[in-house]
Amino acid sequence: MNITLETYFESCRPWFAGLSCMKKLKNIALGFLFVQTGFFYAQDIGSSFEKAMDYHYSNKDSAYFYYEKTIALARERNDIESELLAFSYLLNANSNFYDLSNYGRNISRADSLVKRTPRIDTLYMGQYFKDNLLFEKGSYYYKLKDYGSAQNYFFEHYKKLSAIPETDLTSAEIDMMSAIFSFLGLTYRHTGKYEQAEFYFKKDIDWVNNYRDSIVDWQSVVYNTKKLLSQVYEAQDKPERANQLLEEALEFYRLRITNPRQKNNFLSTYILLAKNRVQQGRFDEALDILVKNKSFVTGSNPFLKEVNIIFGDAYLGKKQYKKALSFYNMALGEYMEYRQHRPHQDVADVYGKIAELYLKQGDYTQGLEALSKAFNNAGSDIDIKGYDTNPSPERVFSKTQLLGLLDIKLRFFNETYERDHDGSSLDMALQTSRDILNTFDLLKTEFDSKLDKQFLAEKAYPIFERILQISHLAYEKEGSRTILELALNISERSKDFILLEALRSVQATKYGDVPDKVLEREARLRAEITQLEKQMFDATENEDVFSDNLFKAKQDYYNFLDSVGHAYPRYYNLKYKNEALSLTDIRRTLCEENTALISYTVATDGLYAIILGDKGENFIKMPFSESDKNEIREFYRLISKPSLQVSNDKLHLLGERLYDKVLKMPLEGITAENLIVVRDGELHYLPFDLLRHNEKYLLEDRSISYGNSFASLMELHAVKRKNVNKIIAFAPGFGDDKEANGSRQFGKLLYNDDEVRGIASFFDVELLFDGSATLRNFRSRASQFGIVHLATHASANDAFPDYSYLAFSQEKDSAQGNVLYIKDLYNTSLTANMVTLSACQTGIGKLQKGQGMLSLSKGFYYAGAKSLVNTLWKINDKSSVKLMRYFYEGLSEGKSKSAALRQAKLKYLETTDDRLMRHPYYWAAFAVSGDVSPVTTTVNWWRIGALLLLIVGFFTYFKGSRSNRP
Repeated sequence: MNITLETYFESCRPWFAGLSCMKKLKNIALGFLFVQTGFFYAQDIGSSFEKAMDYHYSNKDSAYFYYEKTIALARERNDIESELLAFSYLLNANSNFYDLSNYGRNISRADSLVKRTPRIDTLYMGQYFKDNLLFEKGSYYYKLKDYGSAQNYFFEHYKKLSAIPETDLTSAEIDMMSAIFSFLGLTYRHTGKYEQAEFYFKKDIDWVNNYRDSIVDWQSVVYNTKKLLSQVYEAQDKPERANQLLEEALEFYRLRITNPRQKNNFLSTYILLAKNRVQQGRFDEALDILVKNKSFVTGSNPFLKEVNIIFGDAYLGKKQYKKALSFYNMALGEYMEYRQHRPHQDVADVYGKIAELYLKQGDYTQGLEALSKAFNNAGSDIDIKGYDTNPSPERVFSKTQLLGLLDIKLRFFNETYERDHDGSSLDMALQTSRDILNTFDLLKTEFDSKLDKQFLAEKAYPIFERILQISHLAYEKEGSRTILELALNISERSKDFILLEALRSVQATKYGDVPDKVLEREARLRAEITQLEKQMFDATENEDVFSDNLFKAKQDYYNFLDSVGHAYPRYYNLKYKNEALSLTDIRRTLCEENTALISYTVATDGLYAIILGDKGENFIKMPFSESDKNEIREFYRLISKPSLQVSNDKLHLLGERLYDKVLKMPLEGITAENLIVVRDGELHYLPFDLLRHNEKYLLEDRSISYGNSFASLMELHAVKRKNVNKIIAFAPGFGDDKEANGSRQFGKLLYNDDEVRGIASFFDVELLFDGSATLRNFRSRASQFGIVHLATHASANDAFPDYSYLAFSQEKDSAQGNVLYIKDLYNTSLTANMVTLSACQTGIGKLQKGQGMLSLSKGFYYAGAKSLVNTLWKINDKSSVKLMRYFYEGLSEGKSKSAALRQAKLKYLETTDDRLMRHPYYWAAFAVSGDVSPVTTTVNWWRIGALLLLIVGFFTYFKGSRSNRP
């Protein structure tokens, strides 16, 4: 039997697959034949069936021969139940031997048998056979790597089993449910949906632990699933969690190594540990593990292919290229033979590793040749002959694999161009870049989970860096607008596409032809998941526990999303539209009069900036080292804590240096007063208006606002809002008693009530204080207002960003409505033109590659806000009263949000004499982002009067001139 490490894990789970229970099942089956057919027939049929089972795992041809003989004898005697039983075992043998051609043919035969057997449900074996056929179909499509079809059959079988009361489940049904959970986890793991994979594997472990008395060798099943779960953690770059599970399994199997099956489990665990060591860059440790167990994987050992790959990876890591190539070539031959010299992902993967090896050696000719072979094995009917074409993403087995192979090709052409300065290499690098963008756009639509999308963004970020580097080289050479637009779209992909999808889903909901009841169901499912997750978070303080209710809710939700995607394609296309941005559209939408835009991308080789100025465009690259990042962190540290010990000279000097680093080049030739900045990486910690030029703050010359990306800003501008001047303001009360059981350690806010009253001097405001400023009232009232102002406490959670929160009381329990998590905002619908978060660090959180800053304020964009005013550090309650009063005064005068905030800061400095209170900590924390258009338009009576006088004068003159005509 020639299987892989992966298929070995899979073979541990299917129906009747456990070797340890094979003898018991054999006796049951033979007993069944005896009872059903009588002694004479049982001796004949039973003898053939017993021989088939003897060869079930050891000899494919003999097993097939005797199962077919049993089926023929049963059919000859019209013994349909014996025929069904033999067919079930034949299908299982096909699965175990990975004999896909016979597996598919026999599934078709089994379908025909069901159709031509009237009243099959009344037979003893009938219902079992039909249910088992669902499982076998799922297993078959899984092995074909058609994971969507596999999931459909597994889910269908799951629904049938879950309809049975748990008290009525048989041991076989309990074991089958475990197998279904395991296979569903595998399908999601292979499609990169790691969050779903994780909770299916956890569900399997939980299920087996609960039903241990009904599952043969239940501990082996648990540890096998833990090994599968470890591979999810490995793929998520969580090697410590993966190793913990593997070491647990290793210790279990070590005590049972005399059992041949447990010996294989012991070996497979060692292999996974070696693989993890390679991933962590601990190559010598990986080789040590492999060498110690080399005696187990000689000859025809089914794991030899994986072992040779890991040997190759370890030697490649040590730059011992000759040894690495030798092991890769051995693995390649084994995989090609195993896959019958047909295109397959496994073969493409090995060719990709060989191509990368040549890349590291600088052998571009052989590397590109290996890469062409990788492409030709990455899908059916692909025939890539030259280096100037790439496979279509719709034709490949895996878009994720294609993305990796295209990245290798990009690196080849990039290095070739840097070495030879050959224009054709640059052209091919640009074409490959466009193909990468297309593949990524198609790939991201396949992910439903927000966590999995974040993981995809992190994985793709280094690729986008390389594409940006290529496009900058081309722009420096040609300076073409086409290349600038390519660079712009690359930069946009590396920004917050998850938020962009959320913003587009609003339009998709409005114009996607989805019935209200369907949308309401989606909202209910999301709300249910959020509530269950919050309950677990509050109750366990982040312990790794599993909830049956959460499992079911997520399962229902992801199944629902699949059904919506198929049933309402217009909704799906609007939500995931992948239109390229054009410079013309951006200028038309965002570049209002006297406005310039800068989009930054922090890369390992420098800082890139795309500038759309008032007189033209540019694409530049600036030096940006680790010491520059440290200076930003130091600047942030100094301005975010008030101190008389830190001289203004030091702050000013840092502000000047940072201006020279990040703004001097982008602003050359730009006179626009309004500046929109899309930040990246450490730049999120930098308040740009505090940078200094010509011995003054940038604040004194320009109004500054921020965005997550150009695309998201355009989406925000497109949203129309009503009642923009209706304001609701919340000022919760926090008592002095901090010792209350289960309370959060918040101090009393002495001035938040004054702050919200100050707003009422300029606008009509509904004010909610103390006991009225509750989360319940926020949820029921906020959606009716155009401006929402929250003057309260906040807390950022870097470890679990979705659990950063705004507090509405001192109490800790979010289930009682005291805490608003970011996670809650994903299920909240606001119609706010602006949300002001006058609380600590609402704009600061965890930096995530491809996602920017995962802050509390970003959750309000998901909820529907057009613009945000948030804070970059812990703010002072008293100075905020003054700033917010000046800010809303500016808004009432018809100023844009960015201009009003700029005016508020300048006015604060003009009216504050206290040296300490002039420290940036007290006034510079607030920033505005999103659509900064004015919230109101004031009537300028002086100008109207002047215009009327002008009109009257014109008509008087015109009338007089007419009367003087002859």
